[in-house]
Amino acid sequence: TTASSGGSTGNVDDDVTSLVKSYIDAATCGSVTTGTSCGDSASSYYAEFEYNGRRVVVANGIPDHEAEHDQYFVNPNTRCERWTYMSLPLSPGQSSSGSATDMGVTGLAVTGGTFYNHLSSPKVDVAMYNEGTSLDSCTGHSSQDGQYHYHANINCTDAGAATGANNPDTCKLIGYYRDGVPVYGFCKDSSGAMFTSCYKLNAGATTTTVATVSGTYTVASSNSDYTFSADSTCDLYEANGAVHPTTCQYSDFITTDYPWTPIKFAGDQTQASYCSAD
Repeated sequence: TTASSGGSTGNVDDDVTSLVKSYIDAATCGSVTTGTSCGDSASSYYAEFEYNGRRVVVANGIPDHEAEHDQYFVNPNTRCERWTYMSLPLSPGQSSSGSATDMGVTGLAVTGGTFYNHLSSPKVDVAMYNEGTSLDSCTGHSSQDGQYHYHANINCTDAGAATGANNPDTCKLIGYYRDGVPVYGFCKDSSGAMFTSCYKLNAGATTTTVATVSGTYTVASSNSDYTFSADSTCDLYEANGAVHPTTCQYSDFITTDYPWTPIKFAGDQTQASYCSAD
């Protein structure tokens, strides 16, 4: 077992992992709810372990780094504990056809936070266009139910367990998606070039410059303003994934521009449910 709570690590079961194992043994998957411990008073928790031949990931929704403190536009929402676990396949391959990610949580981060996809609504509005100014320097903020989540790479230099995600030479593992596919920050491919998205801006699409505390982005407002087009200038599949140059496992990669986060579940096994770890 590898667990972190408030930034520490260890190799023994704690009360949370023991509880999660009991839920798995009982085939129980309760609904995730928002707790009362919020903001700076809440401590981060993340654990990852193998159980019954699967990878179990547990997070409480609180990141292990400073959060919601330096964004340009103050988001009225605040991060709160949302204890979650998911039981994943250990080594998923790539499916022949991926499925679109849903609104809300798409994966759990090693920081204790979560990932959302590239949208701000089911109407295909691009989150970076609409919400970029409310993202902190780690590109995270909270939803109305207190769920802290990232819409892009964990760019802050002091990012807890995800420190180094903004360095492509590091190729930092930063979490897992519901299909069990591992997610990495900026990363170089086998030729030494940084993995690059194959989504291209459509001809005639209107863009705007969005200044966030972690960087400035040129963004179109709608998902329909972009089209996947593989060519020699890029090397990621539609889900923002590829075979990892070192592990040789199909993996997802965060990119510097659209869509930033993986936008499809491309693992070849069943997507896990999000279950209560409380």
